[in-house]
Amino acid sequence: MHDLISYLSDNPVALAIFAVAVILIAYFVLRNVLRFIVIGGLVLVVLGIIVLYGYYHYSGEPDKFPQSVRGVVDSIGDQKERVIEAGKDVVEKVGESIKESRIAPEEE
Repeated sequence: MHDLISYLSDNPVALAIFAVAVILIAYFVLRNVLRFIVIGGLVLVVLGIIVLYGYYHYSGEPDKFPQSVRGVVDSIGDQKERVIEAGKDVVEKVGESIKESRIAPEEE
């Protein structure tokens, strides 16, 4: 370590390159950490808003809340069959196109 310090103090160009490298590394690390902190904070704020919104509706009309939740669950249940059928159709079409693409080069 002492050799590195003496080398850097003897060569100002190497010291400048070393300083720039340290600053760039610190910048990129801090940028990623700050991005993570900002995204995590936004997620926590959104979750907090959702919780407060749910609490507001539940505390405002506790008798109607189970009925409205039941209505949402029923509407999701009605739509899930349609979504499942559409997904099956897509999977079958993709499977057929894969089979066709595998067969086509062999015929040529």
